Amino acid sequence: MASIVPIFVPHAGCPCQCVFCNQRTIAGQKQRMTPAQAREILQHAHAILPAGNIPQAAFYGGSFTAIPVEQQEELLAVTDEFFAAGKISSVRISTRPDAIDEEILSRMKRHHVTVIELGAQSMDDTVLQNARRGHTAANTERAAALIRRAGISLILQTMAGLPGDTRETVRYTAQCIAALKPDGVRIYPVAVLPNTPLYDDWQAGRYQPLDVETAAVWCADMLEIFEREHIPVIRVGLNPTEELDSTVVAGAYHPAMGELAYGELWYRRLCRHIQMTGERTISVAPRELSRAIGHKKRNLLRLREQFGAVHIVAQ
Repeated sequence: MASIVPIFVPHAGCPCQCVFCNQRTIAGQKQRMTPAQAREILQHAHAILPAGNIPQAAFYGGSFTAIPVEQQEELLAVTDEFFAAGKISSVRISTRPDAIDEEILSRMKRHHVTVIELGAQSMDDTVLQNARRGHTAANTERAAALIRRAGISLILQTMAGLPGDTRETVRYTAQCIAALKPDGVRIYPVAVLPNTPLYDDWQAGRYQPLDVETAAVWCADMLEIFEREHIPVIRVGLNPTEELDSTVVAGAYHPAMGELAYGELWYRRLCRHIQMTGERTISVAPRELSRAIGHKKRNLLRLREQFGAVHIVAQ
């Protein structure tokens, strides 16, 4: 699989600040991305990647298509240069659902954009309003249809634990997202960062964040839906960094968030299997053994407490 070279444009193009958002902390970057900096990032990637690994350039962290067009063109001129030289394979961007139309998509295709990551976050309009997203679920549905019609791969980003979210609204979001038939999804349980409206609401007692264990359960609900619809899940949880480790003050942030969610999914499968078959020694594919056993053997311990002597082994 080709590498992805991230070029962060934190909060660029965003017309409002979502309650949870502090992209400069998530991206580890404080200043606006310039064409010179983008060129330097791509040059460095080209220098260190193995021969034959032609990466994809990715503009992350903001709403790329909502950036002033002149600034978009300046950054895309850099990726055009690297594409023409055979140093990148294509471009991906992340953006908002209400910053997509046919003209924008035509421009993106001219600049070799083959993947668009759309920040849907929720498909419940009340939750979106509470999160101050500034768009609706209908905007996401329309943008997704336009992207697919344009022949561009669609990745939808979702969140769990936004203000007003319940287990039911999160499942509803997953069902609606699955119906849009994306090429992949990301799941981000909410973490509380300083210098955000959500932090102020948490401090004032107006917002109760998910704990890690509850988030794993809710994310497993989403995983079940996406797995049933054969939709790849690219990531569960924020990518851990030293800055996030020291900055997140509350909520569902854990370096192994994905493993916890997949572990919860496996726990449900194993419970059903034992209840249906009575087997106590269960074989799983070697690549799934760690998730089946669970983070710090959590699943194995829970199964033994519930069913007695249970063993999980590689096939």
